[in-house]
Amino acid sequence: MTTAESLTSSKTPANAPLAAFVADSRCECQASLRAELDGQRNVLRGTAFLRGKRELAPAHAIGAKGERFDIGWACPFCGRNVLRSFDSSALPRAR
Repeated sequence: MTTAESLTSSKTPANAPLAAFVADSRCECQASLRAELDGQRNVLRGTAFLRGKRELAPAHAIGAKGERFDIGWACPFCGRNVLRSFDSSALPRAR
């Protein structure tokens, strides 16, 4: 498997930590953005989905220790930097 294939693979490696929470939002280009978070609300993985295509979307949690915090994504479809605020008590648990 090439490096590019491993980056775009949707399979989770066996040793990857499991997500505790998920945060979903939309980019201005209408891509669905998702960040999988651990128990301390640090981003484990960011993805974007648009018109049947899924891509990795670099994501970062800002101020994750606070009750309200931000997640920033780099949308792979349009190149925008997307910043959204979340309340930790409203985050759904990962399935």
